[in-house]
Amino acid sequence: MPAYTSVLQKPLETIFWEDDNFMEELLQVVRLFRPFSAAITEFISEHGYQGDTSDIDAKVAFIRAAFAKADMDAPREVREWFTLQQPIKRDTVFQICFAFGLDGGETDEFFRRIFTRERSFNCHQMPEAIYYFCLNNGLTWTDAMDIQSSVPLSGKEKTNGDIVYTGSIIAELNNLQDKDDLIHWLNDNIDKFAGSNVTAYETIRRLWEEVSGPDGLLIQERKSLPSIHDDAAAGEKSKLRSNASGVRSYDAYLAILQLDKKEVKRLATDRSIKPILERLHDNAQDSFPDRQGIELILRGEIVSYERVRKWLVLLTFYTYWVRKALSKGNYEAGSGDADRCITSMNQHLINSGYPELYVGNPYDWIFFYAAKCEEPLYVFRYIWNELLTGVLEKHQ
Repeated sequence: MPAYTSVLQKPLETIFWEDDNFMEELLQVVRLFRPFSAAITEFISEHGYQGDTSDIDAKVAFIRAAFAKADMDAPREVREWFTLQQPIKRDTVFQICFAFGLDGGETDEFFRRIFTRERSFNCHQMPEAIYYFCLNNGLTWTDAMDIQSSVPLSGKEKTNGDIVYTGSIIAELNNLQDKDDLIHWLNDNIDKFAGSNVTAYETIRRLWEEVSGPDGLLIQERKSLPSIHDDAAAGEKSKLRSNASGVRSYDAYLAILQLDKKEVKRLATDRSIKPILERLHDNAQDSFPDRQGIELILRGEIVSYERVRKWLVLLTFYTYWVRKALSKGNYEAGSGDADRCITSMNQHLINSGYPELYVGNPYDWIFFYAAKCEEPLYVFRYIWNELLTGVLEKHQ
């Protein structure tokens, strides 16, 4: 296992929520996540760079040489990868993969382990379908640009209701033989390249209905299990309102995290919990699940890959553990449940065209941590409530 992930595995076993300084210990983990500059340094070291890893000039020269060897123009901002610590553009990630001669599987791994922010190929987008074919068939960036110049890069929105799954596009791409075959197929199938990730959207909609429906998991949980916000002294349970359609999206969102609506209102952010996320790593904050995101997804509107992925991760985590809790009558995890949870979450991600959970991803790490606790769902919610309390106390 690479040293980077080993460093991040250790806190999973050594931080306990009962500790007096639990939140401080947990938030210290933020410092362990490496920036892209460190990740790309590891990558080039694996691909032939033998110089001083602290020598920016040498690293920039090595990367520029790789681009030149691949007959590609290097991005102008290569030096800024190491000096400004800013995230790179998605298309630039693909350029790096071409420049270093990666194949399709290695490109998936680059997105998962080096870029960490988004999934790799979105084959519903024409340019990325072209990248997929080229990288899996040993073609160059020049080939990819030639193909792009020979086809329209997007189709019209489908009006006949037919659903085109990403998996079916990939299967057809895998059956093509060469560059000319691809160009011909793309021109004949242009209307397949309009829309979003159907599988991921359908999965999220299904899970959301199971969670927030009239007799969904949230309602069942509130009736049967204790809440952080129950009044134990008075013997009163906290309420969760629903109607014939189920729990309202905002109420359901807060209930998954078990954040108190009145307390969140004190943030004065118009139904946003953004202030309590500010102590998280930037990559964890980016596209963090929110009310607006789930409503857009439920309406079928296109949102970023990362926004979809993070909602998918949250819902698969919650549904796994709440079903366990409802069947047992408590939140305690059984032997092997943590591994089974991660396997289940990974399967949902893979089925939707996303890479597996990665401990080096700051958002994913939170779920790895909670899954290993004795009461995963309770600890997961305890984290958000502690962050909320900290923000409110700070601004009193």
